[in-house]
Amino acid sequence: MEERHLTESEEDYLESVLMITKEKGVCHSVDIVNHLQHRKSSVSVALSKLEEKGYLRKEGRDIILSDTGMKAAMHVYERHLFFKNALMELGIDENQAEEEACAIEHDISDDTFRRIQARVQELRGEQ
Repeated sequence: MEERHLTESEEDYLESVLMITKEKGVCHSVDIVNHLQHRKSSVSVALSKLEEKGYLRKEGRDIILSDTGMKAAMHVYERHLFFKNALMELGIDENQAEEEACAIEHDISDDTFRRIQARVQELRGEQ
């Protein structure tokens, strides 16, 4: 079951909320501004749209992922970590691997990702 109704940008916002919350325990819009290096006004608009779609909610200054938002964020984050680690195993510098994983995570289907993931795990002897 593949749900691709989020834009790449929306996925980045959800992933950022997840990563910041994991790191700091709480996420505020200023954290997203700094993390994504976007203007505060752009972040505000994007967060409002994600809130309207039910992916997150704001409680005071705190930004909290809904169950749907958490599921979507984890989906993107899983891909991101997988590709970053795989690229680093190939000898790619961590900064470059981070940047390229961010691009790859959005551009392949779930089926392709699962097949690549299964093959890499097979090659690593993880199955």
